[in-house]
Amino acid sequence: MKTKLIMKSWIQGLFILLSVIIVSCDKDNKEEPPPSTNYSDGVFIINEGLFNTGTGTISFMKSDGSGLLNKIYQQANNSIPLGNIVQSMNKIDDKVFVLVNNDDKVEIVNSANFRRIKTLNNITYPAYIIQADSNKAYISCWDKKLVIVSLHSLEVVGSVNTGTGPTKMLKTNDHVWALNQGGLGLDSTISVVDVSTDEVAQTIQVYPRPTGIQKDKNGNIWIMCSGRGTWHGEASEGHLLCVNPQDYSIIQDFEFPGSAQQPEKLIINSDGDILYYNYPGGIYKFEISSLELETQAFIPYNGTFYGLGFDIVDNVIYSSDAIDYVQNGLVFKFNATSGEMIDSFNTGIVPSEFHFSLP
Repeated sequence: MKTKLIMKSWIQGLFILLSVIIVSCDKDNKEEPPPSTNYSDGVFIINEGLFNTGTGTISFMKSDGSGLLNKIYQQANNSIPLGNIVQSMNKIDDKVFVLVNNDDKVEIVNSANFRRIKTLNNITYPAYIIQADSNKAYISCWDKKLVIVSLHSLEVVGSVNTGTGPTKMLKTNDHVWALNQGGLGLDSTISVVDVSTDEVAQTIQVYPRPTGIQKDKNGNIWIMCSGRGTWHGEASEGHLLCVNPQDYSIIQDFEFPGSAQQPEKLIINSDGDILYYNYPGGIYKFEISSLELETQAFIPYNGTFYGLGFDIVDNVIYSSDAIDYVQNGLVFKFNATSGEMIDSFNTGIVPSEFHFSLP
């Protein structure tokens, strides 16, 4: 059985490598498809762009693999650049909020055609946005706060002080959990914000650099702590935590081996019982009932996966390779049950995040 697993991993790795070569040679020369305003039943790929150049873009592809559209914001807005480091996007009601990190702004566009409605400026290093209730949304910002935006006036109406460099958020039980990753520094906490009062109700101490958060089928919260990197002076091992949302106690703590390699990202399947994350060697999976971490990659890869997303409708894992962070990156689609690759294609520079639209 062990020999078969090794052969499967080797064959998958070779298949992906060959696909990278073929896609790079063939798809780069294809013409841009015409603009579309049918952005349902597909995936948006957020391409950060080359640092300090304003080359960030958003791509869209139908879930069946047809109609890849690149630079949809530019196409809808007279070729106006989207900005420097496009961090993330989220659809709330009939609007899409696009967070442009290094330009300190949030672009609000019409979800049907991606035409610009309004720009929120002077939002310091915005990272992610989440709907807090029917009236407001929270934007995590690296200057130790969540900015509160009215969903009616589309204006900034307040803020919540948090730890350093809040990034990804998750809402559960009328509370928003914000991961304090540290921004340009380092943090090891989670700020739990009461949506009714816009105040931090609890600060949870975890391990350095919490980077991923998901809620499982039992209502428990899973946190990926990537650990200190070598750029922080002394590296530390990563941890995968399971937290009780009622009393904030740590139910389980899985420590990754060694400090030389850190886990990144965290997604969960549609049933809420299998987690996936990036780790050197590929994409790994973890069943929430497991008693130890997997030692073999579920989807092996000789390169470095960067982005990670899960399509709950089609049971598909999306991942990306930023390659050299200069040329257009690659996006891969994998069957979440078998791990087999479905497709691969080029998008923009540094594809990093995925947002899924329902049919």
